[in-house]
This record gives sequence, structure tokens and C-alpha cells, in this order.
Amino acid sequence: MKKKDFIQRSIAACLFIFGFLFMGCASRPASRNPYTRSLSEYIGILEAHRNGVLANRDGERLRTQLMTFSFAEDNRAYFCTTSDNPVYGQLVAYPNVSYCTFPASYEPVLSLSGRVVFVEDRGIKQRALETNNYAMRNFRSIENPLLRVFYIDVEFIEIYSSEGTFIYNAK
Repeated sequence: MKKKDFIQRSIAACLFIFGFLFMGCASRPASRNPYTRSLSEYIGILEAHRNGVLANRDGERLRTQLMTFSFAEDNRAYFCTTSDNPVYGQLVAYPNVSYCTFPASYEPVLSLSGRVVFVEDRGIKQRALETNNYAMRNFRSIENPLLRVFYIDVEFIEIYSSEGTFIYNAK
């Protein structure tokens, strides 16, 4: 992918996320939405489009950054970061996030919203590295003291496409 295309996709993703955050889609109470879906129904999208945008809080500000998906299990989507990256401290302080990914055609856009949980399990860390080429190149081993693995405990799954917007409670 050309750098210009990547930047354009990243900007579009940020606009999607901020638009939906400000419209309040990600904060709808579960009691209002009787529809549920499992994250396993969307693993294909996550695996095909591993690079996405993570939206989180940095104090009073909202922030987005590129994040690479590692793997999913149950309603948990796993990612890697580094302990010396500002996003690590932000996620510890403000664990509610939204992650968005999509193909070049933007059909569909998948957004996962939930709470971040950091893990220390060596098996999970190994799997996160093995399924994330970017993390493997940078960390090389689970012994790297900077490696931090976390999952989003998905509460809401949102799909945006030409067919409409669909918001589901994760089951």
C-alpha cells in the first residue's frame, strides 16, 4: 500500500471514529439494544485487515493511533504495545476504547468498543506475537521487558456499510 493511500485511509478512519463517538453510537446502553452478536462472526474482517485505528482518551482529549490486531478469542480482541509508549499509560488510566478497521472499499467498517485489560499470561503473549508480524519484528520475544499485551473486552460491535449502521451487544 502506498504511503499516501495509507494516510488517506487513516484520516478517514479517524473521521469515522470521531463522528460516531460524538454522535453517541458507542455509548448506547445495552438495555436499549436487544440484538447481540459474537466477535467470532467478525474475525475474518479483523484478520484480513489487521491494521486499524484505536481511539482512546489522553486526559480530557480524545486520541487515535494506528494499532495492529493480533488475534481474538471469545469476546476479546488482542493487541500489543510497548510500556514506554504514551498509549500504554493512557490505556491504564482510561481503559475504555474503540477500535476500527476496514478494507480499502470501506465495506464494511468494523468498530469494537469496550474496556482494555492487560495480560501477563506467557501463552497469550506468545500467541499475540506469533499472530502479529509488526509486533514480532519489534519485540522479537515475550522476554522483551517493553512488551505489553492487552485485549479489548468487547461490549459493542458496530458495523457500518452501504446497508446501514448496525450496533450489537457482544455476547
